[in-house]
Amino acid sequence: MMAEDDTGAVESTTTGNEATPAAEGKSTGGEQKPRGKWRARLRVAGLFLLVFVVMGAVGVGGAEYYTGTPNFCGTCHVMDPYYESWSADIHGRRLDVRCVDCHYAPGERHTFMAKFKGLSQAVSYFSGRSGGSRPRAHVSDASCLTSKCHGDGGFKEMKLEIGERRTEIRDVAGQEVEIERKPTVVYQHKVHLDVEEKLAENERQLKAVSDRLKQSLPDGGFELVAAASKSVKPATARKDELLAVVASLGATALKDDAMELMRLEHMRVRLDQLDGLTCAACHGYNEGGDSHFKVNQSSCFTCHFTNQAFNQETGTCLKCHEPPSRMIAVHGAVQLSGATPTTANSSTGMMDHRDIIRRGIDCASCHLDVVQGDATVSARECRHCHDQDRFTKDFEHRTTETVEEYHRVHVAAQSAQCGDCHRAIVHRLVDPVMVASSTAFLEPVVNDCQHCHPNHHREQVELLKGTGGEGVAEPMPNAMFGSRMNCRGCHTKSGEDFKGDPLVKATETTCVACHSEDYRDLFRQWIDEIKTYTDETEASLTRVEARMAELTAMGKSLPRSIDDAVSEAKFNLHLVKTGNGVHNKHYAMQLLDLSIRGLDNAMLQMSEH
Repeated sequence: MMAEDDTGAVESTTTGNEATPAAEGKSTGGEQKPRGKWRARLRVAGLFLLVFVVMGAVGVGGAEYYTGTPNFCGTCHVMDPYYESWSADIHGRRLDVRCVDCHYAPGERHTFMAKFKGLSQAVSYFSGRSGGSRPRAHVSDASCLTSKCHGDGGFKEMKLEIGERRTEIRDVAGQEVEIERKPTVVYQHKVHLDVEEKLAENERQLKAVSDRLKQSLPDGGFELVAAASKSVKPATARKDELLAVVASLGATALKDDAMELMRLEHMRVRLDQLDGLTCAACHGYNEGGDSHFKVNQSSCFTCHFTNQAFNQETGTCLKCHEPPSRMIAVHGAVQLSGATPTTANSSTGMMDHRDIIRRGIDCASCHLDVVQGDATVSARECRHCHDQDRFTKDFEHRTTETVEEYHRVHVAAQSAQCGDCHRAIVHRLVDPVMVASSTAFLEPVVNDCQHCHPNHHREQVELLKGTGGEGVAEPMPNAMFGSRMNCRGCHTKSGEDFKGDPLVKATETTCVACHSEDYRDLFRQWIDEIKTYTDETEASLTRVEARMAELTAMGKSLPRSIDDAVSEAKFNLHLVKTGNGVHNKHYAMQLLDLSIRGLDNAMLQMSEH
């Protein structure tokens, strides 16, 4: 209890059972208790820790957000072209799709492995160990097919225009006049991605053909035919090998079924490759373009034309292209002035592709040069990645099955692109006025001829090009070059040469097929005119040589010009007769006419002796 003394001070008194502050362990003189002191310290520490955690979380979250922005990606100088193309692309410019939205698969970005890869790339970059290039960037299909992007599958139905067809004519002044512009190809994803039904139908047909062959071939024969059908050699070579196997089994009557087996087997592999196709197999980075990525059309060419005969199966022209609906200017007489070709419009004609198709004329007649290259894969390409012999020891014995496995491992599993392994195929339409000056135009068909007949058609090619003769300074290419016609346009009928060997002959029927019945008579007229000039040249040459012999016997010397005229006439006569002047009637007759005039002058000079 409290008591007040005389001075007014309050005195503390206790009862017997009350404890003093000292007894409670508390300090006197106004000092805090030790337990309260530690509690205060813990409260302060906790507050600081909470602030630190909050600030750390904000910092980490801010860093996470910033490092996930395209601006952060663009801070590295090696990323400049990629950042610029993203900025111009619809995904970045309009849709605000970030780099991490595509380059991380859904759910991958926040995993430990993703963070580790990102950190290692940053360390490599700042330490200089990464060199001057960025890491290889793969985009998973799952990133493209999220619900907010292309997951609804609507893109499969869209008809996409690829390329442009520009058809033109030239007026008398040589000015280009455009008469048509339309897309070269209309593409739909579903044709290439929805292949389950096609695979099922292919398997059904394969089984039916296989069963027929198993029943009809002798024991062990089907295995030999099946092995030959799985060859991945060029189309012509594997066809010849398969037919040779069938003939060796005495089963020539089954050659059609054997060929069908090979066709279905190769189609099965192509469909299986489509079934495992990834977005990145066709869509790649667009270097130097106005978008971040686009379809690499060389991938289209590789798939459609590799080991495929021209205008067959996946390489069929009308599978992708529609024939022009308007008239096309053709038959411009191509003239060469130095290295610059020009077109004289006086003989220009108009052609309707739809009419040509109705007549059943093969596209190869005029367009054999539009596919150049064979997209072959050699062991050298494999060794760019695989430096051990075990990876390539069986490469030369690969079949459709091993090729199928290569694509499964490299394309479907590793996002490889066609150009990583295949050589490039070029597919383009050369300007008609450039055809005569392009050495590549006749190469596809000439090289095919030379496989069996090395350089046997030199004179024919010389006549077609309007070169090789004596006395004509400027080339005079066949006017048919203006309509892109090559050897196969006229040579369509099977026949035999003077030795009885098979060959493909040209007849007036091919002229009629493209033109009209009047050309049957015109073709025969050309032959008669060339024969008349040839006979006249031979007669003149005989007269000149006989007169030369008489003068020589008389001991008279002759001017060098006479020998030159005879040599020139013999050379031109050989070129026209061997090469068949009808290959270029105007050039052939020009050569013979010059030869006749030269011989006449020679005869005139000798008459003066």
